[in-house]
Amino acid sequence: VNCFLQGKVEGAFMEVGRFFTNTFLGVAGFVDVATQIGNFGKYDEDLGQTFGSYGVGPGFYIDWPILGPSSLRDTVGSAGDFFLHPVNVLIDSSGYVIAIKSFDSVNSTSLRLGDYEALKRAALDPYIAVRDAYYQNRKSKIKE
Repeated sequence: VNCFLQGKVEGAFMEVGRFFTNTFLGVAGFVDVATQIGNFGKYDEDLGQTFGSYGVGPGFYIDWPILGPSSLRDTVGSAGDFFLHPVNVLIDSSGYVIAIKSFDSVNSTSLRLGDYEALKRAALDPYIAVRDAYYQNRKSKIKE
């Protein structure tokens, strides 16, 4: 949806292709067959990037407990992404949705833990270093 909203038509069709390939060949999406085939690119787009592509500024920086760094624009975008995510639409019970989101959050945090520790050791002020890194990363994703 966000690829379409940003005018990235090729990316949108790639994502639709990934979805159908993983749904039908990947045991209802449990196996990422599209990556193994290698014909489908993966696009990491979200509603915060879509707002940014329309010229909405990032607003102030927020470091949410558990969720991590964000900006006002990306926080509003995350709320919108919640309603666009297929898991939240297809699964009725909020308990399952919370379990899936918690697993994703813990898994991604465990993969990035060493990065944060290295940044803390190298920076004079870790808060400002994380904030600046976050803004630069989001700005580069919007320009792509």
